[in-house]
Amino acid sequence: MYIREIRIKSFRHIDNVNLGPFTQPPVQSDLVVLAGPNGGGKSSVLELLGYALSSSWSLGWGLGRSFPDNSFEVAIGITPDEIDLIRKYVEASQVADGYDILKYFDTNHAYYRGFKFEEGQYQENATLYNKIHSLVTAALRNHYNRSLGFFLKSDRTYPAKQFDQRRIFRYGDIMKRDHIWGTAFNTSDVQYVDMFEFLVQQRYHYFRRLGAYHHRRDSGSRDIGDAPSDPLKPYASMLQKLFPSYMFTDHNEDVPSNLFVKLPSGDVIPFGDLSSGEKEVFFVLSFFLRHDVRNAVIVIDEPEMHLHPEFARLLLQTMQGVRPGNQIWLATHNTQIIDEAGRDRVIYLARDLETRKSVVTFGTDEAEAMRQLKNMFGYSGYVGIAKSVVFLEGIDSSSDRKMFSSLFPMSRGRVKLVPCGSSENLTRINAAILQIMESNFGWMEFYLIRDRDFLSSDAIQKYLNHSSGKIYVLDRYHIENYLLDEDIIAKVQTNIFNKPTNASSVQQKLKNIAQRISAEVLRDMIAYRLNLIYRPQDFSIGDFMRNQAILNDAGEFDAVKVLDLKKHFAEKTKVVNKDLLTLTGSEALEDFISKCQEELQQALFGEGSQWRALFPGRRLLEEYTCKEGLGKSPFFQNSLIKELSTTPEKIPAELSMLIETITSGNKFAKK
Repeated sequence: MYIREIRIKSFRHIDNVNLGPFTQPPVQSDLVVLAGPNGGGKSSVLELLGYALSSSWSLGWGLGRSFPDNSFEVAIGITPDEIDLIRKYVEASQVADGYDILKYFDTNHAYYRGFKFEEGQYQENATLYNKIHSLVTAALRNHYNRSLGFFLKSDRTYPAKQFDQRRIFRYGDIMKRDHIWGTAFNTSDVQYVDMFEFLVQQRYHYFRRLGAYHHRRDSGSRDIGDAPSDPLKPYASMLQKLFPSYMFTDHNEDVPSNLFVKLPSGDVIPFGDLSSGEKEVFFVLSFFLRHDVRNAVIVIDEPEMHLHPEFARLLLQTMQGVRPGNQIWLATHNTQIIDEAGRDRVIYLARDLETRKSVVTFGTDEAEAMRQLKNMFGYSGYVGIAKSVVFLEGIDSSSDRKMFSSLFPMSRGRVKLVPCGSSENLTRINAAILQIMESNFGWMEFYLIRDRDFLSSDAIQKYLNHSSGKIYVLDRYHIENYLLDEDIIAKVQTNIFNKPTNASSVQQKLKNIAQRISAEVLRDMIAYRLNLIYRPQDFSIGDFMRNQAILNDAGEFDAVKVLDLKKHFAEKTKVVNKDLLTLTGSEALEDFISKCQEELQQALFGEGSQWRALFPGRRLLEEYTCKEGLGKSPFFQNSLIKELSTTPEKIPAELSMLIETITSGNKFAKK
């Protein structure tokens, strides 16, 4: 399950705000980061989520804060795998109205929960959505024991304490699913005490079960069962992954009195004596294991509490991979969290000084998002840097940056993607930083990646032959061309836009569009390549007149030298014009255009699907979106990027190679 959309009519000082729609999280889990200054509304949105989710899953939740009248609606997304589980449950249990609800899921992958929101979807058919929610709860929670997730508030503390040994007999109760779910949305002190007591008791009860197992085996019992596994093992593994050479231990006590950790120095200390940052990282990640969250909604307010910047990055990287398919909501005003998550996953909330209401800015609105970042961090400023800085084509909400950051989220902390406008800008930037690129400035590496556009093979080779080995030309026209995957498009169009289609139909329609715009593509190809011929002409004339004066002391020009200068440039111009005429005379131009025609024809009707690389992918997707009635093209493209990110086997090998080369600090291989 995941949050598909939130519509808020009123909640505290938040009025008339829509967040979403959000797509299904990938296997690596997804981040939704709420950023902004104090009082902007971040925590309010998280509390709204906690209220909606805990109420939806019938869990008790003590907020410790009062709720005034509020009005909002939450769309809860159901994944295809979860729909399959619900289908199996319906078929096995013969639930009343079950098959009608399954028909609903055939065309809809989300349902609605309304809270005094009369204008919403829930209110239009509350009876249906209540039945859907009852079925989803009965199947996923009650039958399959799936967790909805958990909420960690920002008032987390980790006091040093002893274990109350009398509570050793409550172990059976704290292992029950209802108890675990009951702590998921509870107060921070209850959550910490529960986790602490759970961890302290593990070895004691493990040894007790292990002894009982061996007693049954030695006594010749026929039904001895399997040997118990150590429930502390995954927590111990995570502790060592976070802090190498740290390990849980004990003092060989008959009844445990505390949770002890052995340090690399050999010293044994209570868990409460670890640093605040160490306890914070371990405590937060332990919840992923304790609740066994998969395809769940995780809500964490201020995950950076007590953390060194690198710990903050480590926490984000680890929580995305510790359990699969989760949607992780974070509220922060920390640069490391924002940078590690990537600005596309950030929603900025700030309070308008006049109305005192929250104003929402999405990270995809790059110019406004940068303004919000500067406002957040004030005079100290915000500068996102990384080990590798990659200059890309594109401005504002750059598709290039969005594509790379979405497909390769684990590289975000090591690679800074900088959109720099058109390919012409890239050339100028290249000229400015060539020396930096070749001198390994500081500990940073610089790379340039540009679109292929209509570059000829010779022009591409000139880029690739640069001595730095850090300039790369994409194999396809521009980044959108890598979204021209008929399987991905068909899946998104069917599942997200509710317009069923198939891969074969998508491919044929895209190719038909390419053929329909082939005249303008040929026109643009010829014009582009002619511009390349005319623009870079060299009018330099070597060392002529080097170290000579052309003005005398009276400020007058030397007439002889001026005539000589004109003569040299006239001769140079004749040579340039002659060369241009050779390249673009009537016969040469005829041959030039014929080669462009041949390349275009081969791309459309030759072997393979070269039109995917040669034709402008952005234009093809715009035409396809319009023809299929899929709304605005940027949203459709964003959905394709999201879907591609959830299908690793579909990510083009070329793009994977690029990121692997950049993150390792290597040079691009020659083509």
